[in-house]
Amino acid sequence: MPLSPPITVRSLTTAAEMRAGVEVYRTAFALSATDPAVSPRLLAALARNAGSVIGAFAGGELVGFTYGFLGSDNSTVYHYSQVAAVLPAWQGRGVGRTLKLSQRDYVLSTGITVMRWAFDPVRTHNAHFNFDVLGATGRWFTRDLYGVEDSGRDPGMRTDRLIVEWDLVAGAARDLPRPPHTGWGEARQDEDGDILLGMPRDWDALVARDRGAAHHLRDDLAAEMTRLTGDGYRAVSCQTCDGHTAVYRFQPGTGG
Repeated sequence: MPLSPPITVRSLTTAAEMRAGVEVYRTAFALSATDPAVSPRLLAALARNAGSVIGAFAGGELVGFTYGFLGSDNSTVYHYSQVAAVLPAWQGRGVGRTLKLSQRDYVLSTGITVMRWAFDPVRTHNAHFNFDVLGATGRWFTRDLYGVEDSGRDPGMRTDRLIVEWDLVAGAARDLPRPPHTGWGEARQDEDGDILLGMPRDWDALVARDRGAAHHLRDDLAAEMTRLTGDGYRAVSCQTCDGHTAVYRFQPGTGG
């Protein structure tokens, strides 16, 4: 759907823009005024020290922003994207994709060719965006990365995260078949050797309907993703198979 008014993407530079970014963050993640959030001073420091602090504007209104910083492990230097937040009214309208591609352009301009970030794998819409739209790959699973959630959308839930790696110079397109129906929390192998793992399309609806079942399903998902990533499998897709279910696709990987 065309964006109206047109979206303009650029780096945030002023103190007022940094504060506006924090408000977008609070709104996007349903935080109250007293819940902890990113600091405008941190954003200003990142912007002046090789970090990315990029905003999407509709006219003069900031409707989304993303920020990140330089990271490294034993073999790879990468840009770590900590947050991409879009106001609820602007979600599903291409803002997130525009932000991520702009962040990619910025990172490539610094000479870095890899980005990483973490997301909650119960959010299958985010998984589809990361894998099937951008062409990133889910490589590592971390159980309870930030401790038990005490604010926002999932109070009392563990903060399990799947760590994504995006090769910024590789093509995004993947020609993968739509998966067959797979039960929630069920992992099974298809005829090509890929592992399919089913999850609900609407996690929030499940939590609202049966919080106990959601806790158990999160445990099942954590166990399977720990096993699969530990065995070298990588998440490459998450597509819907019906109105209630989305299915992750894991393929064998090589290297660390």
